[in-house]
Amino acid sequence: MRRVVVTGASSGIGLACVRAFLGNGDAVVAQYRRGAAAVEQLVEEFGARVQPVAADLSTEAGCVAVCREAGDFQVLVHSAGVWNAAPIRELGAGQLEAIFRVNTFSAYYLCREAARRMRGGAIVLIGSTAGERGEPGHSHYAGSKAALWGLVQSLAQELAPAIRVNLVSPGWVRTPMAAPALEDPERLARIVAGIPLRRVAEPEDVAAAVLFLVDERQCHITGIDLPVSGGALLPLPRG
Repeated sequence: MRRVVVTGASSGIGLACVRAFLGNGDAVVAQYRRGAAAVEQLVEEFGARVQPVAADLSTEAGCVAVCREAGDFQVLVHSAGVWNAAPIRELGAGQLEAIFRVNTFSAYYLCREAARRMRGGAIVLIGSTAGERGEPGHSHYAGSKAALWGLVQSLAQELAPAIRVNLVSPGWVRTPMAAPALEDPERLARIVAGIPLRRVAEPEDVAAAVLFLVDERQCHITGIDLPVSGGALLPLPRG
């Protein structure tokens, strides 16, 4: 049975990934910081195939603890992240540093620990279309996600051939993090208008892409950024 570490397992994309892996017959180490009830529900449903790990990924110690508790594992999916608004004129040091600690530094620490423990397998980091094209009013978030692309390209070479490393970059996804924006009907209409497939993604859409990339049948795919955005990065039609 394959052993998988998933961060941010208590909600959104992380929770969808956990359920997808469990449905695939894997065992999952489910990291969470809040939302213990959701992870406890997974334990009730799937029993010993779920190992809950409470850890604060904004610290190096928390990232180390997750991998230590996981023991031997073959897959790491780093989904945990935060998103908030910060127009550049209002961006403070604390907010900037906090978002990089959770979104970026944690990825480095987790990948470091995974590389020390994994003898083979796959790593998938969850990025964002914001990291590919920027996002006005959220430059700190966009920067924290853009950094993951550099990390993935580097580690895909450094850890080859034993470990494959890829990035999945969702656009708008119906998660608790995005709920405040998506609950505004006018803003939702504007968002959907910019998506050729004319809908916001569900967490399960992203989880499906993650499962595709870690599947051993994709053994010749490494160092890619797979957007799951409904075509939102395509050039807009002109005229």
